[in-house]
Amino acid sequence: MKRSKPIVILSCALLFAALTARAQPKGRDARPPETSATPDARVAALQTELDRLRAEMAALRDEIQRLRAEAVKADDGLSARLLALEARQVKLESEFTRLSEELKRTGDALDQISEGEGKRPSITVYGTLQGVSYTGQDSILDAEAFEIVLSGRPHPRLSFFAEIEFERAAAVGGPRGGEVVLEQAYASYSFAQIFSVRTGVLLVPFGNVNVDHFAPLRDVVRKPLVSYAIAPSDWTDNGIQFTGRRLAGTSWLFEYEAALIAGLDSHLTSVGMREARQPFGVDNNGNKAAVGRFAIKRSTSFETGISAYTGKYDDANRQRLNGWAADLRAEFGPIRLTGEYDHFTANTTIAPKTQLAGYYVRASWDIRGGVLRNLARGFDDPRFTLVAQYDWARIDGPNAINARFERNREIGITAGFAYRPSRQWVLKVNYEKNQITNDALDRGDRRGWLGSVGFVF
Repeated sequence: MKRSKPIVILSCALLFAALTARAQPKGRDARPPETSATPDARVAALQTELDRLRAEMAALRDEIQRLRAEAVKADDGLSARLLALEARQVKLESEFTRLSEELKRTGDALDQISEGEGKRPSITVYGTLQGVSYTGQDSILDAEAFEIVLSGRPHPRLSFFAEIEFERAAAVGGPRGGEVVLEQAYASYSFAQIFSVRTGVLLVPFGNVNVDHFAPLRDVVRKPLVSYAIAPSDWTDNGIQFTGRRLAGTSWLFEYEAALIAGLDSHLTSVGMREARQPFGVDNNGNKAAVGRFAIKRSTSFETGISAYTGKYDDANRQRLNGWAADLRAEFGPIRLTGEYDHFTANTTIAPKTQLAGYYVRASWDIRGGVLRNLARGFDDPRFTLVAQYDWARIDGPNAINARFERNREIGITAGFAYRPSRQWVLKVNYEKNQITNDALDRGDRRGWLGSVGFVF
């Protein structure tokens, strides 16, 4: 036993030296967190140091217990070191609690700011200025439209959207003409991604309205014939709409829009259905029209949709108007193809039925880089787009004046370019050649140049 006592004392001394060396701060990693660090970094550093101190204290306690079990008196240095570590632990835990509370208060404040910003309504404006010079006619400059778009999301499942158009509204109701139109104004309640409800003034979901409704987004100056004479754009109505979308895989998206609206009235003529759009809050019969569109998308490079419309249109609530449409937009590198076909049939008391049909095909070629980089210095993605479009429309129906049945047809060819230094501004120049059979549906027998400047801010 006398020989073993020096060995035990020597072992304790070596153990105490090792533990003391391990507990000493070593370089920059052992320093307490700098007060200039962010709350997250300081909390993480304190947590790491607390875990290390707890492990060291556990090891010291185990060593003291082992020495006591061997009837060897614990060294006073070990006990003093343990007390120092326990004091350091208390201090660090206090600092950890304080920083955690500070971080929570900061996070709550940031959440409140973010929530407030999310609830704040946003405003967007867009508009166009057109210049038209047809052969044999005086050229004109036309500030065709200026539109204000208001939107907001006061709750993750509640939102609103409103689009107000000032069309040639230099003096509404005065000798200079113009009008103010509420094109869209609805509130949405989302039950789930697959099902939401909109109520208010709706843009009727028929055809490729997302491409051709907003003028600055179109590659050509004027709307296609089919979007004007056949589907009477801008086609808005009061009603209730159901929408939804579902992601299939990682890139395919299915969307639907279905609406119950007042519908078109009996002013269907051989030159189109624009006069059949009813005033807001008016319905010429007790029937409501149903309209909808189903679309399939693949990222931003492909979209195809099919639309349908049905509703009674006459004052006696007996005759039905049915219609359908198919649209396509596809991108192949710099080449973009866009098109739409619309067809309507209106039952009548005497034959033949009124028939309206039309389509357009548009090809666009985007050119990037090269000279554009110097021309559009300071812009991220300038584009110069060459575009060509073919329009065709035909209506078989009653003349608006004498009700005599007639067939009218109009075709149009458009070629030109669109220059976009950014998505917010576009300059377009087109040459048009139009030809009609009998009465004009939109442009008539005209050919000439069109230009426009459009913006979205």
